[in-house]
Amino acid sequence: MMTHVYFDFFGTLVDYDPDIHPADANAPHGATTRLGLELSPDQASAAWETAWSELDGRAQESGRECSMWEIARRFFELSGVPQAPHAAVDRLVDEYLAAWTANIQLASDVPACLRELSAAGLQLSVVSNTHHPRLVQEQLARFGIAGSFRRVHTSVEIGWRKPRPELFDTVLERDGIVASQAAFVGDTWTADVAGPRAAGMRAYYVGVPAAGRVPVPMRELAARIRAANMELPGDGPARISSRRPHPSRPDPAR
Repeated sequence: MMTHVYFDFFGTLVDYDPDIHPADANAPHGATTRLGLELSPDQASAAWETAWSELDGRAQESGRECSMWEIARRFFELSGVPQAPHAAVDRLVDEYLAAWTANIQLASDVPACLRELSAAGLQLSVVSNTHHPRLVQEQLARFGIAGSFRRVHTSVEIGWRKPRPELFDTVLERDGIVASQAAFVGDTWTADVAGPRAAGMRAYYVGVPAAGRVPVPMRELAARIRAANMELPGDGPARISSRRPHPSRPDPAR
């Protein structure tokens, strides 16, 4: 019987723009300008993208998560500042994330789904790939749904990112349950479906519809999970749901 439901955050509970260059502000250019560097906005953006690609790409290959501070320090190195002041690094991270999260919106039907699952006695938590240890918690509070979740597990504080089994093993161990007691809900097939399935969980997909990925609206997700809980153990494969298209992304949520 399932007792816990784990939700991915970005692209699942909220809708967001995955572009690593927010349209509203160029925080990397602002950071170099404050240090007296003569980089154009385009040059600063290019250095930021290089730093991001290097560290996020390495994390994707190894499964070991990197942090926003590592990306920011690498950006300063590429910009000609090998030992950037801590205050400059912190300010860049804060200003960048403020711009990147400005247009995030709560996904439709999420509050009702969370209320229904909680009313059914299921323990809800978030498991998210993210480069910042407080970002997800801050956004949950921003949208008024933090109280729905017992815990928030992030790749940057665990050290591993989805779909690595080490991350799922850590989450299950923290909650004192086995994989058959858990369901996972997410929008990225490899991270949120294949990974949890390999760990022994049921998986509910809310990403891009495709062959073998049957669309189910978020408003029906709670009913699907409750129905699955009434099935006998081992009765068939994990259920899959799908809500809306979502692009692939190397972004702060990853």
